[in-house]
Amino acid sequence: MERADTNKLRDTLLDAAEAVVVRQGIANLTLDAVAAEAGMSKGGLLHHFPTKDRLVEALVTRSAGNWRACYMEAYERTPEGPGRMARALLDHCLSDAQCWTGELQRSSSACFAALAQNPSLIEPMRAVYSDLHRRVAEDGLPPGVGEAVAAAIDGLWLYWVLGLATVNQELVVRVRIALEDMLARSMPSMPARSSPKAAVRAAKGSGGHRS
Repeated sequence: MERADTNKLRDTLLDAAEAVVVRQGIANLTLDAVAAEAGMSKGGLLHHFPTKDRLVEALVTRSAGNWRACYMEAYERTPEGPGRMARALLDHCLSDAQCWTGELQRSSSACFAALAQNPSLIEPMRAVYSDLHRRVAEDGLPPGVGEAVAAAIDGLWLYWVLGLATVNQELVVRVRIALEDMLARSMPSMPARSSPKAAVRAAKGSGGHRS
């Protein structure tokens, strides 16, 4: 089987596992349930994930890898200069609440459930956040500024994944305006951004929400 086909099949199985976890809970995650969800024989599943532990570990590893790929892609397309990583996070995470998809929420919820069941699986995610926080800390901003941007975004993410508060376009825009203002005051040479009024107009026009 071609590597691309193998990776696609593994993703299909991991998507099925996430669906089972979100719908039935991590305690009811079984290889039989995942195979049925994916429409595959249990033997086919075992070829890729011989144990439940390997399957759960892969869920966390994929989630961590996807987050690293997202922030690095945003970083590469962000103009060079002080605050590049912080600006990349703002552009990627707080541009449009519609990008906070149900698929992403499902993946995050399943990852949380997996970590709650087996805290030792935290290492892949910890490594990704260590890399991200290092980049933020070395971003050329005054101490604490970049960290505040990252922490605010993480806070919204937790609100959304855990259902602690409604995360919609209006809230995303309010937080982004406040964080951009903080960046502008700490770094006067920051590239020009959209004005707060323009951001509010964009929010009213989209009406999106992170579902």
